[in-house]
Amino acid sequence: MTDSPYVFEVNQHNFASVVVENSQRAPVLVDFWADWCQPCKTLTPLLTKLAQEYRGGIILAKVNAETEQALAAHFQVRSLPTVMVVWQGQIVEQLVGVQPEAAYRALIDQLLAKPGDLILEQVETLWQQGRQKQAVELLGEALKQEPDSVELKIALAEKLLQLDRGEKARVLLQSLPAEDQGRQPASGLLARLQFSDLAQGAPDLATLEVQVRATPDDYAARRQLAARYVLAGDYEAALEQFMDILRRNPQFEEGAGRKGLIAMFEMLGNEDPLVITYRRRMFSLLH
Repeated sequence: MTDSPYVFEVNQHNFASVVVENSQRAPVLVDFWADWCQPCKTLTPLLTKLAQEYRGGIILAKVNAETEQALAAHFQVRSLPTVMVVWQGQIVEQLVGVQPEAAYRALIDQLLAKPGDLILEQVETLWQQGRQKQAVELLGEALKQEPDSVELKIALAEKLLQLDRGEKARVLLQSLPAEDQGRQPASGLLARLQFSDLAQGAPDLATLEVQVRATPDDYAARRQLAARYVLAGDYEAALEQFMDILRRNPQFEEGAGRKGLIAMFEMLGNEDPLVITYRRRMFSLLH
């Protein structure tokens, strides 16, 4: 017996309530065991530990196959231990014998994966294939299904920023709870919005690169190029552009080079290796 709220002794009378009903909200691992089964004495404590660790993410239902022979026969259990996984009223997996702990964890984690996780994987695949429009549309549809998902809102805002759609990204990010806005990754994306503002109406990245190479002292174009690099995720290139502005013309636009560097430091966080390197370089240049 156990006092855990996540572990139950199951028989034919309470099987429906413990297993079937609970499976509507969490995967149920039905552990068929017996006193004479030596491997069972290894497996049952392991499953109990996992049930405790996942704290309600899974339910463990223990069935003594010797005393509950009707249940064991109904589910055609022919060897012990057998673990039957029931999810939303359906048997989705059956494991015979003792498996490595990692196998049970992998199965549980797969069942507990949020629908949004799969969506994000699909979005990244589309993005890498150059299908940005489809990626954004997929995130938009996912948000209609999960309108309160912080993860999906952040993912969509990040993609919108990369597509120069800063205002839509701003609306999404500002709709997040205050505590989420104040921590990464949302706080970093909010900081990136100022670079989105800088890039608004600017030429594309390739055009700006040509322009800056042709006219190194065009600091306005160089600052726009830095903003473009930020939005493209090339943070080192962006930092280098702001360093060049600071080196060549520290007074440009009331210290735009220094301000750009500081804004990027805030966006990336103090522990980022790039921040450590460029903060030291900025200090050396200023002093």
